[in-house]
Amino acid sequence: MRNFVIIFLWCMTLSAASAGADEPATPPAQTLDEVVVTATRTERQIEEVPAAVTVVTREELKNERMIGIKEALTGIAGVQSESKNGGYDARLIIRGAGLKARYGVREIMVLLDGVPITDPDGMSRFDFVDTQLVERIDVLKGPNSTLYGANAAGGVVNILTVNPYEEIRSARVGYGSDNTYLGNAIYSKNFNDSSYLTLFGTRKSSDGWRQWNEFDSTQAGLKFGQQLDAKTSFDVNFTYTDANLQLPGTLTKAQFDEDITQLTSEPFRHTGRYSDIYYLALQGSREITPDLAYKPIVYYQNWQHIHPVPGVINDGGAQVYGTDQQLTYKHRALGQAATLVTGATLQIDDAQGDKYAYRDYTTTTGIPTTGRITATLSDTKGAKIETDSDVTTKWGVYAQESLALGDDWLVDTGVRFDQVIFDLTADIAQEYSYSTGNYIVPADPRVDITKTYNYVSPRIGVVYKLMDGLNLYGNVSTGFQTPQSSELSDNPELDPAVTINYETGVKGNSAAGDSIDLALFYMLVSDEIIQTIAPGGVSTYSNAGKTDKKGVELSAQTRSFMGLRLGGTYTWSDFTFDDFTEPVNSGPPTFTTINVSRDGNQLPYIPEHQYSLFAYYKHDCGFKARIDTNTWGAYYIDNANSARYGGYSFLTNLMLGWENEQWDFVFDIANLFDKHYAMEVAKDTSGRVTYRPGAPISTFAKLTYKF
Repeated sequence: MRNFVIIFLWCMTLSAASAGADEPATPPAQTLDEVVVTATRTERQIEEVPAAVTVVTREELKNERMIGIKEALTGIAGVQSESKNGGYDARLIIRGAGLKARYGVREIMVLLDGVPITDPDGMSRFDFVDTQLVERIDVLKGPNSTLYGANAAGGVVNILTVNPYEEIRSARVGYGSDNTYLGNAIYSKNFNDSSYLTLFGTRKSSDGWRQWNEFDSTQAGLKFGQQLDAKTSFDVNFTYTDANLQLPGTLTKAQFDEDITQLTSEPFRHTGRYSDIYYLALQGSREITPDLAYKPIVYYQNWQHIHPVPGVINDGGAQVYGTDQQLTYKHRALGQAATLVTGATLQIDDAQGDKYAYRDYTTTTGIPTTGRITATLSDTKGAKIETDSDVTTKWGVYAQESLALGDDWLVDTGVRFDQVIFDLTADIAQEYSYSTGNYIVPADPRVDITKTYNYVSPRIGVVYKLMDGLNLYGNVSTGFQTPQSSELSDNPELDPAVTINYETGVKGNSAAGDSIDLALFYMLVSDEIIQTIAPGGVSTYSNAGKTDKKGVELSAQTRSFMGLRLGGTYTWSDFTFDDFTEPVNSGPPTFTTINVSRDGNQLPYIPEHQYSLFAYYKHDCGFKARIDTNTWGAYYIDNANSARYGGYSFLTNLMLGWENEQWDFVFDIANLFDKHYAMEVAKDTSGRVTYRPGAPISTFAKLTYKF
């Protein structure tokens, strides 16, 4: 810290000595006139997009730890980004979508350099995303099934990594609390100004701040770009990932108050995710005529994982194949300039695997086959109890017409048809019973489900230029959310959730770097899929009837003086069950079930108020500093709205650093004041309350050298 003070004073001395000179340079603000492709599949300035879009820039990302994606998305209006388990894990919620995900990300389409990494049933994982390569993240909020298909009800997150056509050569090391280590190297080479090759490798590991919370990840790969001629190019992206994460589980209130680092008191104390992943993506670009462009994408993922979860240990894998074929046609309609984007997509997820019982555990009777399981002793596999074969296919066709009406109006109209087909089979010798707390022979040992969902997703959006630097927009958009494979196995009668979104907002920016972004939305969700408790205490899923979601999202920042930027965000959420009956059971020994109306209740976990503030300073000499604080308001902890958790206030982080053209050093302190808080408190229908503690104070230092 003393060295940073010396650097700061030296910078101020230089500043005083150069009084009267031009104002020091400041890093580019997150301005609204930045070009994005994610929202419309064509290059367009953010202020001309009829939807709420946030861009996390390279300048912001390089000051983050980037151990996981969640660090880059914290503090965005309308977005809840946290980690239940640390490491690469991220719990991502956009406008309430993604709330029910037990792990991974649900109801949000995730792209990696424009390539879908969301499975056909809507599950996204960040295991194989090399966060040290990320240079920008586009966050498109609200349902966007028209362009991106089923399972984009909450929005779209496009993670953009290093450009294969840009020469980057760097080495990076980092070290911090809990023996957290980071190492990364990138080397790019240009051959004859037409071929580009980038090699990269990353190693991350941490002992974790809780018991049973170790994490490590080893990644290596390449990017290759070939410019065939002035009109044709193609890119190749290949990555191998070995990722391992122990999942620490929840705590009771007494444990949370006593020691947040301790092992969970849940029976299954050795859950985790251990994965080997191969990822390959090929993207092309061809200008057929000056007005017609063709963009094909083909991709492949191979997953092999061992995934101990409550009750069973999953051991299997999946192969995901996909393609996206897009045409962009510039023409004239009604005498005005217009652009038509049309295409077709196909994605197949072929998952094969086995389930095993836990081998090592204690029971209430001391005999493994009788009594309730009280605690696992390891994550070692026992007897095989189930064999699964799941094939999910998603295909769709889409078209969107963008029409400029004079200099002030821009209108987007689009429509998409999607079909999602589930073919699920399982042979079950035993299953874990939540009512008995042990393994039993199922009443029906065979699962054979074939289900097809069809949906048409229309959308219209309008942008009106009020004046230079200030635009008004509005849209009516739709989202289509299928059940996940595991949910459908529990309840084959599930219907897809359908969202209709009405939204308006204002986007403004100035040449000085000031900006404001205001969005107001009203969403109607029909047949939202939620977790419920069936007779016998078994967890299952059902449709919730209707849910109303109203919200306001505000982001603003200003360049103050001498390289100082100030800003913040505010989110107001009012998410209510309009028509929902929840099955509630009495627990052992009778497990009597009654249906209780939750009409008019608030959705759990989502606070009514959420806001963040930041101050960022950078001087010409290279010194930089940032302080930011986040407040998460009170929220209900269950569907019954029987109790509230107070959230947390002013969770503060501090960053100090220095950089020049070759070196970049960053030191940060997360949870600066070491607040004792829970990132989630939940209560089930049996009355059990669980706490997921938030991370305590931690430090991390990162050094990057460009050569």
